[in-house]
Amino acid sequence: MCPFESERLAVSRVFDAGQALALFQLAREQGLEGIVAKKKDSLYFQRKRTKSWLKMKNLMDDDFVVCGWIPKDNHRTSIVLGQYDGGKLLYKGHVTLGVSGAAFAKIKALPRAFRPPFDEPAPAGYGNEDARWVEPRLVCVVEYMHKAKNGGIR
Repeated sequence: MCPFESERLAVSRVFDAGQALALFQLAREQGLEGIVAKKKDSLYFQRKRTKSWLKMKNLMDDDFVVCGWIPKDNHRTSIVLGQYDGGKLLYKGHVTLGVSGAAFAKIKALPRAFRPPFDEPAPAGYGNEDARWVEPRLVCVVEYMHKAKNGGIR
């Protein structure tokens, strides 16, 4: 520890690429979201994002059932997701990024459902009141950072 370090101040350590990868693997094993690194010779600018910073995110993926979609502002769309647990289809949240084109056309072509297809009620809010429900016939793979306490994804 440097002489001027304290519980409120730490001097950043310098790692080569191999060491950074090992730290990332350790973060993954501990279930952390990932690590953030900055180029050694770059400057820090307060409240500014620069290309000198690198985020290494610990993404997981899983299969989810497509249960509906929610139209959003700016021509964006969210897919409402579910998963089976013990034979019951449970609400698991929704994702907005990466939903377009031919993949979304398949979702829109699914037979419509007149109510949420879940075995337990979907939570109120989160845009679910605007959802266009579909019969749960498609499965998609979603990458996410972690699961929330309620089982939803982030």
